[in-house]
Amino acid sequence: MAVTAFLFLIGGGTVLLLWAGSDDSPATSAAARPTISDLPTPPSYSPPTLPSPTPTAPETTYSPPPRNYGAIAVGRNGAVGKAWDYDSPAAARRRALNECPTSGCKVLTTFVNGCGAVAYNPRTNKYWGGHGDTRSEAQRNAISNAGGGRWTVWVCTTR
Repeated sequence: MAVTAFLFLIGGGTVLLLWAGSDDSPATSAAARPTISDLPTPPSYSPPTLPSPTPTAPETTYSPPPRNYGAIAVGRNGAVGKAWDYDSPAAARRRALNECPTSGCKVLTTFVNGCGAVAYNPRTNKYWGGHGDTRSEAQRNAISNAGGGRWTVWVCTTR
């Protein structure tokens, strides 16, 4: 083993460097030194793909549920005309009036996606319309609107 020493005088002080090495170790050749190809490779990168120019199916859009209208018309003598599952309130009223078998019928209730009913109050001798989500709600509403009495007719739309 060979030891090499270096002595330096720096600003009035002395520095001693020792180098120890082995004479019997082979010298490192240029072929044994690491090269760039020996370094680990970074992960590969592939850019994102661009959107395809071919059309795709449109996104699903909100469609409100269908609106089904109904109406009930009543004549002075209690004759009834009913309509349900029409596309507009005007069409339902027209049909209810056409279905009423006497002249002078009036539409007493128009409703959508629910039920309608008519009640008769014998104290006032008047018919009153009402509506609700169910048959019983519509009947109660009509009786309440009439100020008492009994229901006479009801009809519900498809929901």
